[in-house]
Amino acid sequence: MNLLKDGDDRNAFNELYVRYWKVIYDIGFKKLHNAPLAEDLVHDLFVDIWNKRQEITIHSTFIGYFHTMLKNRLIDQSRKNAFQLQVQQDILERTSANENQFFDAVASDDIEKQLMAEVENLPSDMKKIFLLSRQEHLSTIEIAQKLSLSPQTVKNQISNAIRRLRLKELHL
Repeated sequence: MNLLKDGDDRNAFNELYVRYWKVIYDIGFKKLHNAPLAEDLVHDLFVDIWNKRQEITIHSTFIGYFHTMLKNRLIDQSRKNAFQLQVQQDILERTSANENQFFDAVASDDIEKQLMAEVENLPSDMKKIFLLSRQEHLSTIEIAQKLSLSPQTVKNQISNAIRRLRLKELHL
């Protein structure tokens, strides 16, 4: 390190690079599972060493110093990734919510049109009972009283209507 500090010796720097690049890269790759990103981090680490060579004081071994530098870079990268992931998630959630609202409204309108078209094809008594149940929200007993039918007949007519509509692939 003294050769780097005192004489700006590129050969000393190259020796450090050759000796430690692969070791530091392997550690970075194990942590990141991303070869290009690991290469970039190690490259940047060595660029910083060269740029700050006059200021660096190593109190341990070179590998210990490099490992500490890499660890700090990995922590920074992790924070950056977490922040980017959160931003992407926020954007995705906002976009998805807006898209879902739009598609739900379109789908709901489309399904309602399909439903009403199929309801029109039901036999008239079944159609009347079904509409009283679904549009006017009358209970089985209220429909039975209004149409002078037994509650069981009303239940059967509603069940038959729903079964027919489901056969047309409408989900009620």
